[in-house]
Amino acid sequence: MPHSFPRLSRRLLLAGTALSALALHAGIAAASDVQLDGYSFPDTATVGGQNLVLNGVASSSILSTRSSIVAFYLPSKQKTTEAATTVKGAKRIQFYMVRTVSARDLSNALLDRIRQNVSTEEFRANIISTAQLGTVFSTIPRINKGDKVVIDYLPATAGTEFTLNGQKIGETIQGEAFFPMMMKVWIGPKVRDTTREGLLGLTGGDAR
Repeated sequence: MPHSFPRLSRRLLLAGTALSALALHAGIAAASDVQLDGYSFPDTATVGGQNLVLNGVASSSILSTRSSIVAFYLPSKQKTTEAATTVKGAKRIQFYMVRTVSARDLSNALLDRIRQNVSTEEFRANIISTAQLGTVFSTIPRINKGDKVVIDYLPATAGTEFTLNGQKIGETIQGEAFFPMMMKVWIGPKVRDTTREGLLGLTGGDAR
């Protein structure tokens, strides 16, 4: 009976080649992610069936101290606040908490940042939607360190949806004008330059 060692060796070689190819593919995929302080952001995202690109990543201190790592996804790369907030199509804001905070404190901080970074006329015109923002986090007591919050704008319904670790929270906030206000929380005129520039892809985005 002939020995089967050559055939076995060939199978092992093929299996090893396949595993190497998979490892290389995984390495390339991992390399395409953007890392900041241990948090990873894919270079693309899909929102409402539309492909988006990672515009930038930055650390943020909306709660007086450094509290989150945030990323913007847009239909195309934008380098100014005006261009980023007015580009047509789906959009995404994604952030990870780097410390545990109460949901009320986060909600109040977001509202304060909106007031600071939009005009009085813009705020008054969207008073209902900003009031709704105050209720989005009302069903949860806190946002824990490492939690992922995603804010998506869906142009088909002109709605903004919030998810926490993949689960929808709060009601959809209607109105095309609301999402640009949310973006200005991180890229408005009274935001730290390093945070704004990081999200606009101008720097590495470290706002510490």
